[in-house]
Amino acid sequence: MIVVDSGSIISLAMNCLCPLMGMMGKQFVITPKVYQEIIEKPSEGKRFALESIRINRLISSGVINIMKPAGGLGDEIAQVANKIYELKGKPLSIIHPAESEVIAVASEIDASAVMIDERTTRLLIENPWSLRDLLAHRNKETIKVDKKQLKRLQDLMPQIPLIRSAELVAVAYEKGYLTQLYGIDDKKLLEASLTALKYSGCSITWEEIDEYLREEI
Repeated sequence: MIVVDSGSIISLAMNCLCPLMGMMGKQFVITPKVYQEIIEKPSEGKRFALESIRINRLISSGVINIMKPAGGLGDEIAQVANKIYELKGKPLSIIHPAESEVIAVASEIDASAVMIDERTTRLLIENPWSLRDLLAHRNKETIKVDKKQLKRLQDLMPQIPLIRSAELVAVAYEKGYLTQLYGIDDKKLLEASLTALKYSGCSITWEEIDEYLREEI
């Protein structure tokens, strides 16, 4: 099972790519807080109502299931993560409750992957010291790291691979699902899809897009 964060599924829905989730033959999971962000809040307004409807169809059809953490792991992850980095003596808020809930569920169900597009959370999990440098660059200030809290967070978080919506689309292209969806067998379709995801918030670089296009698929 793949546990999905809000940003990834919204990026797919905004670019009419979420049907690929149903074609992949995988089971996807979201949490109640993610559901609130992608279904309940958008459906109350007009701007993202269509994306909300697209995602809700995947839930109704069973492609996406909703799972809630059994314990308080999500809250604990958020509390610890948001104490790690300090700017001018004050802790920086790094992750939101929905993101920590996703990580908690992934840990509890031993997920095969977590799909998350947001760069900050990915760096927190994969390379926390690079995140410190990024935060220092953004704020133009020295960022202190509480090593004790960082170690505590690493003990709490599962060793589960992270993927992005871009990886899902690249695999879908490799398997022919993207071609099936649009009726176009051309790498320009892959390039256009990855570019659209980048502009929708997926943390993929132009160099990575070029690398995907160079691969023999």
